Amino acid sequence: MISEENLKKTISKNLIRYRKMNNLTQKELAIEINYSDKAISKWERGESLPDIYVLSLLAEFYHTSICNLITDQQTPEKRRLHRIEKLISLLSAMVVWSIASIVFLYLNINKFDVTRPWLVFIYALPLSCVVLLFFVNKWKSLLYSFITSSFFIWTLALSIHLTLYPKISNMWMIYIAIFPLQVILAIWFILKIKHQKE
Repeated sequence: MISEENLKKTISKNLIRYRKMNNLTQKELAIEINYSDKAISKWERGESLPDIYVLSLLAEFYHTSICNLITDQQTPEKRRLHRIEKLISLLSAMVVWSIASIVFLYLNINKFDVTRPWLVFIYALPLSCVVLLFFVNKWKSLLYSFITSSFFIWTLALSIHLTLYPKISNMWMIYIAIFPLQVILAIWFILKIKHQKE
């Protein structure tokens, strides 16, 4: 038997999910169903439960059933599918590293006049981030997107630095140029999280 606390958590999670799927803020939803945004906020935080009338109103508005609003929609099948998506993305990133290893071996076996063949592994860092970013955007995970984007800009800076060093002695200054990008990315992440909570 489900406890009241678990029911509140399930309903709040579903209400947030359906609202975001419809690209609505709490204020916009409040106008649509003629309720206060404070009430919606309480439901979504799990502080209170909407009554059956409100649930039927929301179900009709979202073109779903009350059952879908009050039950856990994360079925084992969906969880399995989510794990498979993550596995595919990691395997795709590993393809980049496999190609880097093949190129490294090829350069060493054929004795090409390349002074720093290990740079292929440095280039693999931002390339694997690009591959991961493609999949992370499909997951719709802001945290993973922020981490992967941050890792991308810093590894890209590292790649440029090591490629041009020692030809350009002050290449370390590229990190100073990258720092404002990281700050902009962090601000974007914070604003996106605040927008999702509305």
